[in-house]
Amino acid sequence: MAERGGLEREIIELRRQLQEHNHRYYIDDAPTISDAEYDALLRRLQRLETEAGLPIPPDSPTQTVGAPPSTRFTPRRHKVAMLSLENAFSDAEMAAFDRRLRTLLGDGADCEYVVEPKIDGLAVNLTYIDGRLVCAATRGDGTQGEDVTANARTIADIPWRLRGEPPPELEIRGEVLMDRPTFTRLNRERRAEGAAPFANPRNAAAGSLRQRDPRVTAGRGLRFFAYAVGAGLEAIPAANQEGLLAWLRGCGLPVQPWQKCATIDEIVALVARWERELRHSLPYDIDGLVFKLNDFAQQQRVGALARAPRWAIARKFAAEEATTRVAAIRWQVGRTGVLTPVADLDPVAVAGVTVTHATLHNIDELRRKDVRPGDRVVVRRAGEVIPEIVRSLGREGTRAEPPDAPETCPACGARTRRATGEVAIRCDNISCPAQLLQHCRHFVSREAMDIDGLGRKLLTRLVDEGMVTSIADLYRLPWSRIAEWEGMGEKKIANLRQAVEASKSRPLERFLFALGIRHVGAATARALAGRFPSLERLQAAPIDALTAIDGIGEAVARAIRDFFSEPRNRRLLDELAGLGVRPQVAEGGADAPRPLAGRRIVVTGTIEGWSRRALEQRLRALGAALSSSVSARTDLVIAGERAGGKLTRARELGVSVLNSADLPNWLEAMED
Repeated sequence: MAERGGLEREIIELRRQLQEHNHRYYIDDAPTISDAEYDALLRRLQRLETEAGLPIPPDSPTQTVGAPPSTRFTPRRHKVAMLSLENAFSDAEMAAFDRRLRTLLGDGADCEYVVEPKIDGLAVNLTYIDGRLVCAATRGDGTQGEDVTANARTIADIPWRLRGEPPPELEIRGEVLMDRPTFTRLNRERRAEGAAPFANPRNAAAGSLRQRDPRVTAGRGLRFFAYAVGAGLEAIPAANQEGLLAWLRGCGLPVQPWQKCATIDEIVALVARWERELRHSLPYDIDGLVFKLNDFAQQQRVGALARAPRWAIARKFAAEEATTRVAAIRWQVGRTGVLTPVADLDPVAVAGVTVTHATLHNIDELRRKDVRPGDRVVVRRAGEVIPEIVRSLGREGTRAEPPDAPETCPACGARTRRATGEVAIRCDNISCPAQLLQHCRHFVSREAMDIDGLGRKLLTRLVDEGMVTSIADLYRLPWSRIAEWEGMGEKKIANLRQAVEASKSRPLERFLFALGIRHVGAATARALAGRFPSLERLQAAPIDALTAIDGIGEAVARAIRDFFSEPRNRRLLDELAGLGVRPQVAEGGADAPRPLAGRRIVVTGTIEGWSRRALEQRLRALGAALSSSVSARTDLVIAGERAGGKLTRARELGVSVLNSADLPNWLEAMED
């Protein structure tokens, strides 16, 4: 008897929990558990109600659809009830569904199914009178929903008038959704405005459709797909679901592409292909496939249960969201030096994969989501994307303190920096082991030190085997050991050694670019090398001396100072110098005459006798700052043949123009 009482108490508690979750999902658009957890609770309630053998009340979540409509909108009753769907989570359950239908139909009847993607959106019922849209209502509890007509009229996919000759009264059932690109844009805008982002596209679609102001809905980019008909079905010239979908499309209503299958083997293969390959090819979220008996006569014969038709089922995919616990939060150093907070999780299955870690993106996201060690969290994994934490559900009892931003790099111990106005926390140590391979690849690249032969594969092996633990190790490679590797013959080793030796005397601008200083590209490196006569002078340059260079602002200057202020970077530069790396200043030296210093010059058109690159190098050697556009700050435009808009702009602004014919004499005068 006590056991019986415990069973009844659990049933009552499950009903209460599910009714509360229904309200949060359908009315508040703010679920606190994942779909997979909800499905598990509902299936347990169904099993316990069967085991108890007691009468099931009509308001049990196993007998109802959705939740009662809220009081925010005018209630609207559906002519024909909007039922839900039974769910299947395995091939075995799909096989049982197929057997059950064949048994109900009897006489060895063939079953053909129409298969449509199951959209993760908001179900609505559109009522058309004489082909004109007169009402749009949410599903609500299946018999009565909320009137959202004004909002639905703003959705471009929903026609105000149907094409053709529809029945006098017609209910169109479909799904309102928000695609993933629109969802991403909307959440980015909400964060910028200081508003809380939506948890997922389904909640965003529901919240957008259920707005008081239709103008808000109009700006949300919602979409709609039709999939069924309530009232008026008998007047439609279609004998099956496939014909109905084609008819709906002919009326001007969007429908999803559909497929057909007839055997359990075809069902299993189709589900596997969609879950493995096709699921993420759509620009919107789906959480399964809907299988419907194609023939309407067969649908009528098998009938419906209290909350769902017998002739249809939703084959749910493995959940892409799940709930688990955060064991710890640590900081991971990326290959570009950015530190990312990562949550270590209690293992949980998400989308068919066991997840033990999830990204929290950056310190601002960590604080906004307020995730702390010990919290229960919702984790999402979509496609091949790294799992992320969607939101925290908190924890019972006292929560841990929120994690602080790290002051030192966990990989190398260098001091971290966060530039003003930036989200990213960075480690600027060029020898940081977490960034080493990326730094080495950039250092040896053609535009930098141009060490031909040190490709990605060889560099990766050198780093993996501990032969390169810093940039400096590139100049003390153990050649005898490398010569033992397959594919590293005598000639290849000789060429590589020659390339390494030649790189020691690359121009200063190439060396500065090779160092990978944040914000310092090839053009900025040239400007720095043109201004400072040596690496030592650049290292000692104050902020104001850097910002005095054309094109270098406060942020770039700070990044340069931060790089040279890091003790590990200074030690590396000293080490490179000790290994014979001596960057060369521009021809004539940094102290050579620079008559064009501070002058902004634009070259446009074809200059006879000069390649564009050679002329620009000559001008830079004379101190000029080259620009690609003409403005009031431009000092001179050198114009050749076919000079176009830049020449016109120069004349409009009164900027001096030098014709290519006069260029040789002008250069000679500058160099005298």
